Amino acid sequence: MRSSVLLASAVYGSLSAMTTALSTPECPSILDPSCVFLPETSEHVSKAVQILAENDCKFSIKGAGHSAIPGAANIHDGVMIAMAWMNSTDIQDDYIRVGAGAHLGEVYKALDPHNKAAVVGRFSEVGLGMVVGAGISFFSNSEGLAIDNVVNFEVVIASGEVINANATSNPDQFWALKGGNNNFGVVTQYSLATINTAGMLHGGVITYPESSFDEVADVIYDYHTHQAVDDIRTHSLPQYAYDGATNETTAGILVAYNDAVDELPEIMQPWLKVNYTTNTLGKKTYGELAEELNGRFAGDGFVYEQRVFTVYADAQFYKDVWFKFRQWFQDYRDIPGFQGSHGNTPITPRQVEEGVKKGGNALGLQEGPQDKTLGIIYFGVTFQDPKDADKVLPAHKEFVESMRKLAEDRGVLHPYIMLTFSGYDQPAIASYGEKNVAKLHEVSAMYDPKGVFQRLVPGGQKLPARK
Repeated sequence: MRSSVLLASAVYGSLSAMTTALSTPECPSILDPSCVFLPETSEHVSKAVQILAENDCKFSIKGAGHSAIPGAANIHDGVMIAMAWMNSTDIQDDYIRVGAGAHLGEVYKALDPHNKAAVVGRFSEVGLGMVVGAGISFFSNSEGLAIDNVVNFEVVIASGEVINANATSNPDQFWALKGGNNNFGVVTQYSLATINTAGMLHGGVITYPESSFDEVADVIYDYHTHQAVDDIRTHSLPQYAYDGATNETTAGILVAYNDAVDELPEIMQPWLKVNYTTNTLGKKTYGELAEELNGRFAGDGFVYEQRVFTVYADAQFYKDVWFKFRQWFQDYRDIPGFQGSHGNTPITPRQVEEGVKKGGNALGLQEGPQDKTLGIIYFGVTFQDPKDADKVLPAHKEFVESMRKLAEDRGVLHPYIMLTFSGYDQPAIASYGEKNVAKLHEVSAMYDPKGVFQRLVPGGQKLPARK
């Protein structure tokens, strides 16, 4: 790399800042970047991209480092652009400007005192990378996905130019960033639409023993097809968790209602009619609930992998999958630190409609039937020793593919693969459909004719080969 100075304060931070930049909440990185660059402004990022591109130097872009895909936020023998110092929040009348290094807990805490919220994720330590992937929120049933509630992206493109991408300025780039991941530039600031809230919601986590799982699966299906459709203030995140150390599977399910009510409304009472072990339901701020969820569900294994596919909501399939999940994961219980997770969250017809109404996105969900709820079927594994990866990860892939094949055989498989939950070798962007993939390539050629973000940013989900 040529000997250009990138402002010493931006390159060389304190030890604590460097540790923050390198750490990841869900899967501590074992990659070793040659250099960590900590910008403070968009101009710093602009200069860095120019220098890296001119010198054909590979780099990665790290917000909070939430992705489980190797290299998505880190790199070996390259430069990590760590956005940790660009974490400001600035509240406007109907949106909030958020630096790309912020965590979602900071967004909720900034907005809670104003009885406002943004359509972002639910875990306090997650970053904003989800906002270029998809993004499920407390408010998705009413407002759609996180990507559909971005007002503006401030982004550094391959030339080093800092541009704004929104509905009227660079609209092609705006569309592409809504699902296009790190393929189009370095987003330095997000302007996120805000919605008015009651200041608090009623929510918490209900835990269920394995003996209740059949009934829980019925309630999950009811949530997908009734609760989430008929009352858009409802929200739930169904999760099953297997612990190899105890050989036990439990369900820990976020249940929330977006209003400051004293108890869950009648439409959500089925969650409480099933025999449960504990619940933490109560009135809370969004920031408080996001902190609670992070404490309960943040991964703490050294190796972490996740995989995903999509189905049309189907009650029997949901039951069969949790049973097979439990059965498969038992075979790996002797591996130190082994834990498994299985989630199932809906995308309702209204969520898809909100995306269309708000200018469209790259996901292609509007191309299928518009009267059916989709279920995002998620699996994750975590364990301590990377030496066990050769045993666990291929088997995990094979298991998830067998569940996907089961869905296909039953006629309930949908082609969409949610990027934010995808495995490294799953064709997430290809699942958007040929028309949208072709348009993404056109936008890439327009803003990045030399393919900087394809050649030099190798990590994460990349554009599939052009046909």
